[in-house]
Amino acid sequence: MQNIKLLILVMAIILADTKSVAQKSENPYRGVPFKERIFLGGDLGVSFGSDITYIRVAPVLGYTVSPKFSFGAGPSYQYWEDKRFRPTLESTIWGASAFGRYFLLDQLFIQSEFEVLNLEEIAFTVGSDFDDRKRVTIPVLFVGGGYSQRTASGAGFFVSVLYDVIGDRNSPYPNDIVFRVGGFIGL
Repeated sequence: MQNIKLLILVMAIILADTKSVAQKSENPYRGVPFKERIFLGGDLGVSFGSDITYIRVAPVLGYTVSPKFSFGAGPSYQYWEDKRFRPTLESTIWGASAFGRYFLLDQLFIQSEFEVLNLEEIAFTVGSDFDDRKRVTIPVLFVGGGYSQRTASGAGFFVSVLYDVIGDRNSPYPNDIVFRVGGFIGL
Protein backbone atom coordinates (compact mmCIF):
# COMPACT_ATOMS: atom_id res chain seq x y z
CA MET A 1 0.00 0.00 0.00
CA GLN A 2 2.94 2.33 0.70
CA ASN A 3 4.18 1.83 -2.89
CA ILE A 4 0.77 2.81 -4.26
CA LYS A 5 0.68 6.03 -2.23
CA LEU A 6 4.21 6.93 -3.36
CA LEU A 7 3.37 6.31 -7.03
CA ILE A 8 0.16 8.33 -6.81
CA LEU A 9 2.14 11.21 -5.30
CA VAL A 10 4.78 11.02 -8.06
CA MET A 11 2.07 10.89 -10.76
CA ALA A 12 0.31 13.92 -9.22
CA ILE A 13 3.58 15.88 -9.25
CA ILE A 14 4.21 14.93 -12.90
CA LEU A 15 0.68 15.93 -13.89
CA ALA A 16 0.97 19.24 -12.00
CA ASP A 17 4.28 19.93 -13.74
CA THR A 18 2.74 19.03 -17.11
CA LYS A 19 -0.05 21.55 -16.48
CA SER A 20 2.42 24.32 -15.64
CA VAL A 21 4.51 23.57 -18.76
CA ALA A 22 1.36 23.62 -20.91
CA GLN A 23 0.44 27.02 -19.46
CA LYS A 24 3.89 28.47 -20.19
CA SER A 25 3.93 27.39 -23.84
CA GLU A 26 1.30 27.99 -26.50
CA ASN A 27 -1.04 25.01 -26.78
CA PRO A 28 -2.20 24.54 -30.38
CA TYR A 29 -5.29 22.77 -29.00
CA ARG A 30 -6.45 25.95 -27.22
CA GLY A 31 -9.83 26.87 -28.69
CA VAL A 32 -10.26 23.51 -30.46
CA PRO A 33 -13.75 22.14 -29.73
CA PHE A 34 -14.02 19.37 -27.15
CA LYS A 35 -15.30 16.80 -29.67
CA GLU A 36 -12.26 17.33 -31.91
CA ARG A 37 -9.93 16.41 -29.04
CA ILE A 38 -11.61 13.04 -28.46
CA PHE A 39 -10.04 9.87 -29.85
CA LEU A 40 -10.99 6.21 -30.00
CA GLY A 41 -8.38 3.51 -29.73
CA GLY A 42 -7.23 0.56 -27.75
CA ASP A 43 -5.44 -2.69 -28.20
CA LEU A 44 -6.21 -6.19 -29.36
CA GLY A 45 -4.16 -9.21 -28.38
CA VAL A 46 -4.40 -12.75 -29.69
CA SER A 47 -2.28 -15.84 -29.29
CA PHE A 48 -3.21 -19.29 -30.53
CA GLY A 49 -0.99 -22.27 -29.80
CA SER A 50 -1.26 -25.97 -29.20
CA ASP A 51 -1.42 -25.42 -25.41
CA ILE A 52 -2.47 -21.82 -24.78
CA THR A 53 -5.14 -19.63 -26.33
CA TYR A 54 -5.30 -15.96 -25.36
CA ILE A 55 -7.61 -13.17 -26.59
CA ARG A 56 -7.69 -9.56 -25.32
CA VAL A 57 -9.97 -6.73 -26.41
CA ALA A 58 -9.51 -3.32 -24.76
CA PRO A 59 -11.18 -0.30 -26.42
CA VAL A 60 -10.31 3.19 -25.16
CA LEU A 61 -11.97 6.59 -25.26
CA GLY A 62 -9.40 9.33 -24.83
CA TYR A 63 -8.90 13.09 -24.72
CA THR A 64 -5.97 15.09 -26.08
CA VAL A 65 -5.08 17.91 -23.70
CA SER A 66 -2.06 19.12 -25.66
CA PRO A 67 0.35 17.71 -28.27
CA LYS A 68 2.33 16.26 -25.36
CA PHE A 69 -0.37 14.98 -23.00
CA SER A 70 -3.46 12.79 -23.37
CA PHE A 71 -5.51 10.56 -21.11
CA GLY A 72 -8.26 8.03 -21.48
CA ALA A 73 -10.16 5.09 -20.07
CA GLY A 74 -11.99 1.99 -21.17
CA PRO A 75 -13.13 -1.55 -20.43
CA SER A 76 -11.19 -4.74 -21.17
CA TYR A 77 -12.01 -8.39 -21.74
CA GLN A 78 -9.54 -11.28 -21.74
CA TYR A 79 -10.06 -14.97 -22.38
CA TRP A 80 -7.44 -17.65 -21.83
CA GLU A 81 -7.31 -21.39 -22.06
CA ASP A 82 -4.34 -23.49 -20.91
CA LYS A 83 -4.34 -27.14 -21.98
CA ARG A 84 -1.17 -27.97 -20.03
CA PHE A 85 -3.36 -28.62 -16.98
CA ARG A 86 -5.80 -31.48 -16.42
CA PRO A 87 -8.56 -30.58 -16.53
CA THR A 88 -7.90 -27.74 -18.99
CA LEU A 89 -7.93 -24.31 -17.33
CA GLU A 90 -10.21 -21.79 -18.94
CA SER A 91 -11.09 -18.34 -17.67
CA THR A 92 -12.36 -14.89 -18.52
CA ILE A 93 -11.10 -11.63 -17.09
CA TRP A 94 -13.10 -8.38 -17.06
CA GLY A 95 -11.65 -5.05 -16.21
CA ALA A 96 -11.39 -1.33 -16.68
CA SER A 97 -8.46 1.04 -16.83
CA ALA A 98 -7.51 4.70 -16.96
CA PHE A 99 -4.22 6.02 -18.32
CA GLY A 100 -2.18 9.17 -18.80
CA ARG A 101 0.40 9.46 -21.58
CA TYR A 102 3.06 12.17 -21.83
CA PHE A 103 5.24 12.58 -24.93
CA LEU A 104 8.88 13.31 -24.13
CA LEU A 105 9.67 13.59 -27.86
CA ASP A 106 7.41 13.56 -30.92
CA GLN A 107 7.09 9.76 -30.88
CA LEU A 108 8.43 8.60 -27.51
CA PHE A 109 6.11 8.65 -24.50
CA ILE A 110 5.91 7.67 -20.84
CA GLN A 111 2.67 6.28 -19.47
CA SER A 112 1.00 5.34 -16.23
CA GLU A 113 -2.14 3.25 -16.14
CA PHE A 114 -4.35 2.02 -13.33
CA GLU A 115 -6.33 -1.12 -14.09
CA VAL A 116 -8.85 -3.07 -12.02
CA LEU A 117 -9.38 -6.70 -13.04
CA ASN A 118 -11.94 -9.28 -11.98
CA LEU A 119 -10.63 -12.81 -12.49
CA GLU A 120 -10.55 -16.26 -11.05
CA GLU A 121 -8.09 -16.70 -8.20
CA ILE A 122 -5.02 -18.56 -9.47
CA ALA A 123 -3.36 -19.49 -6.19
CA PHE A 124 -3.86 -23.25 -6.28
CA THR A 125 -3.15 -25.71 -3.51
CA VAL A 126 -2.29 -29.38 -3.93
CA GLY A 127 -5.47 -31.40 -4.29
CA SER A 128 -7.65 -28.35 -4.99
CA ASP A 129 -10.50 -28.66 -7.44
CA PHE A 130 -10.20 -26.16 -10.28
CA ASP A 131 -13.99 -25.84 -10.30
CA ASP A 132 -13.90 -24.36 -6.78
CA ARG A 133 -11.94 -21.26 -7.79
CA LYS A 134 -13.50 -18.00 -6.67
CA ARG A 135 -13.40 -14.66 -8.48
CA VAL A 136 -11.31 -11.87 -7.04
CA THR A 137 -10.81 -8.22 -7.96
CA ILE A 138 -7.23 -7.00 -8.11
CA PRO A 139 -5.49 -3.66 -8.79
CA VAL A 140 -2.76 -3.27 -11.40
CA LEU A 141 -0.61 -0.13 -11.64
CA PHE A 142 1.48 0.07 -14.78
CA VAL A 143 4.35 2.46 -15.48
CA GLY A 144 6.37 2.42 -18.63
CA GLY A 145 6.69 3.94 -22.05
CA GLY A 146 6.63 3.38 -25.73
CA TYR A 147 6.67 4.59 -29.29
CA SER A 148 3.75 6.13 -31.19
CA GLN A 149 3.40 7.14 -34.79
CA ARG A 150 0.74 9.86 -35.12
CA THR A 151 -0.69 11.63 -38.16
CA ALA A 152 -2.05 15.16 -38.42
CA SER A 153 -5.58 13.72 -38.73
CA GLY A 154 -5.30 12.19 -35.25
CA ALA A 155 -4.84 8.55 -36.31
CA GLY A 156 -1.91 6.32 -35.51
CA PHE A 157 -0.53 3.34 -33.66
CA PHE A 158 1.55 2.66 -30.56
CA VAL A 159 3.87 0.04 -29.10
CA SER A 160 4.49 0.06 -25.35
CA VAL A 161 6.18 -1.84 -22.55
CA LEU A 162 4.59 -1.49 -19.12
CA TYR A 163 5.57 -2.82 -15.69
CA ASP A 164 3.06 -3.62 -12.93
CA VAL A 165 4.50 -2.12 -9.75
CA ILE A 166 1.87 -3.78 -7.52
CA GLY A 167 2.50 -7.36 -8.69
CA ASP A 168 -0.58 -8.99 -7.14
CA ARG A 169 -0.17 -12.77 -6.85
CA ASN A 170 -3.31 -13.24 -8.95
CA SER A 171 -2.12 -10.96 -11.75
CA PRO A 172 -2.50 -12.48 -15.22
CA TYR A 173 0.64 -10.69 -16.41
CA PRO A 174 3.74 -12.91 -16.33
CA ASN A 175 6.71 -11.27 -14.61
CA ASP A 176 4.55 -8.15 -14.11
CA ILE A 177 5.50 -6.99 -17.64
CA VAL A 178 3.11 -6.41 -20.53
CA PHE A 179 3.82 -5.54 -24.16
CA ARG A 180 1.01 -3.76 -26.00
CA VAL A 181 0.41 -2.82 -29.62
CA GLY A 182 -2.63 -0.77 -30.52
CA GLY A 183 -4.06 2.03 -32.56
CA PHE A 184 -6.27 5.12 -32.38
CA ILE A 185 -8.30 7.46 -34.56
CA GLY A 186 -9.43 11.00 -33.95
CA LEU A 187 -13.11 11.83 -34.00
